[in-house]
Amino acid sequence: MLEVLGISAFDERIYRAVLASPGITAQELVARSGESSGRIQSSLTRLQAKGLINRLWGRSPRWTATSPGTAIRALVRGLQGELDRIADTADELETAFRAVGQDPDDIGQFEVLAGPEVLARWYRQVQQEAKDEVLTFDRPPYVLDYRNPVQSDRLRDGVRYRTIYAPEAFQHEGALDQLDTMLQVGEEARVLPGLPFKMVLADQRVAIMPLHLHLHQPVSRSVLMRGSTMVVALVELFERMWREAVPMYPQATLPAAAPEPVGDLAPEEDGEHMDLELEDRRLLALLAAGLKDDAIARQFGTSPRSLRRRLRHLFDELNAETRFQAGVQARRRGLV
Repeated sequence: MLEVLGISAFDERIYRAVLASPGITAQELVARSGESSGRIQSSLTRLQAKGLINRLWGRSPRWTATSPGTAIRALVRGLQGELDRIADTADELETAFRAVGQDPDDIGQFEVLAGPEVLARWYRQVQQEAKDEVLTFDRPPYVLDYRNPVQSDRLRDGVRYRTIYAPEAFQHEGALDQLDTMLQVGEEARVLPGLPFKMVLADQRVAIMPLHLHLHQPVSRSVLMRGSTMVVALVELFERMWREAVPMYPQATLPAAAPEPVGDLAPEEDGEHMDLELEDRRLLALLAAGLKDDAIARQFGTSPRSLRRRLRHLFDELNAETRFQAGVQARRRGLV
């Protein structure tokens, strides 16, 4: 927890021990922790230098914690000052960078990102720098987690998010609930089988995509692209796939009719209509998007056997014999 302030996990453990036992001696800390006397003494010295503990002199030196609120806030203020100085230096370097004609908005740039930590940092940064819109192809494998750590905040900032999910993105338990949470705060989402690769693209200007397309191998190397014709091509590809994909809606606001034709499947004009529960509409949307029974059952918290019974009932209502026919009928009737 305190590592961001330059306090190691070990030092934090010793600090908490002193905090819990005012007047504790180094020998008592050695006995309780099982660590060497030298390591304990070094830790106490570091904690004292940061103002977290004080030494009480006597026959046997004892240690006590200073006020945590005062000491830690002082460290935070010092860190903030350092960050402000780094930001000032970044501005100076950016000025020098542009002075020699290397404006990243004027030339195409490519940079290879190696390692999950580097990729995760850039994934967050690209979104945090977005002013208008973030476009995403979402499919496994994931670098850290399938949940987007900054999306909800950026949505509240007014940044538009449009995401096309591969059906495989809903293999994780709770993934559909997570999607519904994002839909409630403004994400626009669709599902499309056969999504070719992962991608995040901000303001039609910056994109990140992996250098390999293996679904079951960890992402180890990706490419960052700025201001190139490749980014323009990726935007066009996204828009084409967006038109083909199946829309997803928040649980409480699934439409009674399709908001727009999807592909060549426009709503029928024969007045045919079905009244379905919201959960059945979500089920049909996942079915039309190509999710397998096991994945859908996992999202609904039921067994595949129970799901198949429910699907059989829906198939009868839709006059369909197969999953494909059911998906087509649902889309034609404006149910998804």
